[in-house]
Amino acid sequence: MKLREFLHTDCGLRFIIDGLEIQSGVAKRLFLDSPFETDTAIICAQYAALEQAVAAVRGVDHQAVTTLQFRLASLKDLHTTLANLSGGMTLDDIELFEVKHLAMLTAEVRKAMENAGMECNLPDAEEAVRILDPDGMRMASFFVYDSYSPLLRELRKKQAAEPDDEALFNQMQDEELRIREQLTAALRPLASTLQDCLQQIAQTDILLAKALQMLRWDLCFPTITTDGTTRFTDMWNPEVEAILSKQNKTYQRNSITLSPQPTILTGSNMGGKTVVLKTVALCQLLAQFGLGIPATEAVITPRIQVLMSMSDNQSIASGLSSFAAEMMQINAILCAARTEKNLLILIDEPARTTNPIEGTALVSGLIEVLRATCTTCLMVTHYTINAHDCPCLRVQGMENGQMNYTLLPAIPGDVPHEALNIAEQLGIDAEWLDAAKHHLNG
Repeated sequence: MKLREFLHTDCGLRFIIDGLEIQSGVAKRLFLDSPFETDTAIICAQYAALEQAVAAVRGVDHQAVTTLQFRLASLKDLHTTLANLSGGMTLDDIELFEVKHLAMLTAEVRKAMENAGMECNLPDAEEAVRILDPDGMRMASFFVYDSYSPLLRELRKKQAAEPDDEALFNQMQDEELRIREQLTAALRPLASTLQDCLQQIAQTDILLAKALQMLRWDLCFPTITTDGTTRFTDMWNPEVEAILSKQNKTYQRNSITLSPQPTILTGSNMGGKTVVLKTVALCQLLAQFGLGIPATEAVITPRIQVLMSMSDNQSIASGLSSFAAEMMQINAILCAARTEKNLLILIDEPARTTNPIEGTALVSGLIEVLRATCTTCLMVTHYTINAHDCPCLRVQGMENGQMNYTLLPAIPGDVPHEALNIAEQLGIDAEWLDAAKHHLNG
């Protein structure tokens, strides 16, 4: 799957992607077409390149970075033009200008990268500049110059004196076409080099945007492992943090460790459990697209897939209720877990739309089946589940009149009862709460 296919995921990924300062349209499209990478070696290589970029721009003059971004912003999508060049077509004046611009831009980006302290492996495209800039003016324009042909120079002089001479005009057009054919033939052996220039300048744009975002948001580099463990220390969700900041509220970071088995997370409503689930999903996706991780430390096992059930799945089109749609989605997740072990499964409040007795039974059965597959899973529930063979966590809950979102080890089956305390803090009707407490106690 490609990055663009994950943007609908309700975990804060789009917020991160929108926060990248990618300068050119071609680089943005290239990045959105990035594959969900599962090869550990490739992921490590991506982070090694990003680490070099971060180290380079961390202490460099701001103006040098701004200049590089300005150069990168002028990159145009030449895929069609370069395909025409490789395919044997004669390039027109606009296409020849595009090739000249790309070749000159390559030299400008190389110089700007050096000034910004970034490692540069851009190909040399100066031969294309020489072909398309016979007078050595290095101007950002193209014209079938007189310098290409003494005959053309002479024809143009005559045509200026005799503008109505059709035969002369046609002769001049034929000579210009011959020159374009000649230029295209001279450029054709450089098509692969020019394609590499386009690709690498776009990749530089993406790499710089990633590096600047890491510094701006204080993101971390993950340690990539293959032992099935995933651990986040002081992780946070930048989108949720931004929302809370606008409300003058402070985001409380959290830490969690997942191993190749189901982990159960319990706690009261409004206890931040879903945010934890979404943040784990976000961090896993970011790692497999080579982006910085919002945590102080991260140890991540790349997964073949990240499978999620995290929202109201009611489908008007299919006529399914929330419960039916959720059951179908989780059933598909179970089918995948039986055939592939290296998955990350994230499930938020399964069976929450049915009665508590059957809901508890369904969740207990789901955990039992997932435990048998040895699949890494984080499941949020407020049901009382006795899963003694699985790690259990709970949100600490109300403390001195405020919610403490810290995750603590929990005794299986021990679900905090914080709903009435939270409702009281929200200023809910006192008579209603007194009646509820009476039923709870009796």
